[in-house]
Amino acid sequence: MKINPRLRGIIEISIGSVGFGFLGIFGKTAFNSGLSVGQFLSYRFTLAAVILWIFLLLFKPAWVRLSKRQIFVTVLLGVFGYAFFSTLYFKAIEGVSVTLAALLLYTYPFWVNIFSHFFTHDKISKNEVACLFGASAGLLLLLWGHLEVRNFWAVLAGLGAGISYAAYVMLSGRFQKDVRPISSSLYVITFGAIALSIFHHPNFSDLKSLTPVQASSILGIAIISTIIPLTMELAALQKLKSSEVALLMMIEPITAAILGAWIFSETLSLRQLCGALIIAICLVINTLSRSKALERAS
Repeated sequence: MKINPRLRGIIEISIGSVGFGFLGIFGKTAFNSGLSVGQFLSYRFTLAAVILWIFLLLFKPAWVRLSKRQIFVTVLLGVFGYAFFSTLYFKAIEGVSVTLAALLLYTYPFWVNIFSHFFTHDKISKNEVACLFGASAGLLLLLWGHLEVRNFWAVLAGLGAGISYAAYVMLSGRFQKDVRPISSSLYVITFGAIALSIFHHPNFSDLKSLTPVQASSILGIAIISTIIPLTMELAALQKLKSSEVALLMMIEPITAAILGAWIFSETLSLRQLCGALIIAICLVINTLSRSKALERAS
């Protein structure tokens, strides 16, 4: 049965957002086991790149080939997209509370809509604006907690993480339309791994002494929270507007909150449950109204 391209895009970004929602689980486990941020990020992207290269060279070698222009775009996306945004985000965590860092990062749907309006001239309907602000209010309820600022520059780093990720989403949606998502992921992840390794210069010889918990955390984040969600996100951006993809990615914090409650026995308050429900309702309303608008236009 052939699935409507728009529905496929919605399913793809939903799967990708759930995968990203596991980031905190793997990260918390790895950091509690003694891995540093630099080690974890570098190992994550390096292992993901190695897995993708082996898989494609064995089963789909033709998919490894990209034009020089496409490779140049993936260099920008890997270095100034993922590597840059990841580093800014964890720099923010060093100077502000995790809650505030997450709130600053999740300003990216707002920035995507702003960039879409001014740079790609995508019209933003009143309904989309209402859903964006509604979902943002729900996010505040979901993530609101201990807000602490130890370093003003960390606030700027957190905001920069949100803006740089928004730019990544916009550029991916605009310049990777005709590239196989998994081929694009291959190079984005590879160049992200190179940039992170240069910046954090981890000692890769330490891989031999990883504990089973550390090794499983790195393997899990490489596959579940890197290869799968990055590929799904790029696939969805070929079928949906960047602003819609960014809003649907708010499934990620809902997933993270549910997983935290389930795995780490973290209690979800009534406020947080209401926040998650508000986000979900706004995403459903925005998706349905967008679908109806497209039906009327066709």
